[in-house]
Amino acid sequence: MKYRVLVVEDQSDIRTAIQAFITRSGYDVVSVATGEEAWESFQTEEFHVILTDMMLPGLSGEELIKKIRAESDIPIIVISALTDEMFQINAYEYKIDDYVSKPFSMNILIYKIEAIIRRTYTEALTEIEYKDIRLIVNNYEVFYHGELVDLTAKEFELLQTLLLGKGKIYTREELIDLIWGYDYLGDTRTIDMHIKNIRKKLFPELIATVKGVGYRIERN
Repeated sequence: MKYRVLVVEDQSDIRTAIQAFITRSGYDVVSVATGEEAWESFQTEEFHVILTDMMLPGLSGEELIKKIRAESDIPIIVISALTDEMFQINAYEYKIDDYVSKPFSMNILIYKIEAIIRRTYTEALTEIEYKDIRLIVNNYEVFYHGELVDLTAKEFELLQTLLLGKGKIYTREELIDLIWGYDYLGDTRTIDMHIKNIRKKLFPELIATVKGVGYRIERN
């Protein structure tokens, strides 16, 4: 499944940069410049996450969020140059899911999107099927040609992360943060060892190496 993100940002350079980065990370992205366009897109298309600025021409970010929340619990991340504490507190009172202050790291933004998607959607996803593999989500069971494969816990979590993000290139650092946690102090080359083991237990072509960048599983 490919997740869809709606980006609402009136500054064209920022909007273009966000759309390009999120697209490269494996998501379908629709970007618009105004609250009115966002509302129209929300009503006519399906999205999994909305990223919106608060200071928008016409229909403001606040008004847009209120209209969306009257109809949906879709995850909303606010991106804003307004860093005042009370403003951020008020934004959370509109039932947003996260707040990112400008300027921000694109990598951190992707982490936040992925965390929200895992929390919101993967609980409902029970199985992933890819070629001759069947993975039982969050249950530490993987079958290959119908036979149970003996993966360690970290091998399973690594494979599940790559399968959920099919098409996205993950760096070693991203995988360490997502699976071992931000406070992991070991060598990121442990990722290479786990990838090697997964390939041996399943099949070598399953996980592609992107030279100088990281790893990914190709889309079907």
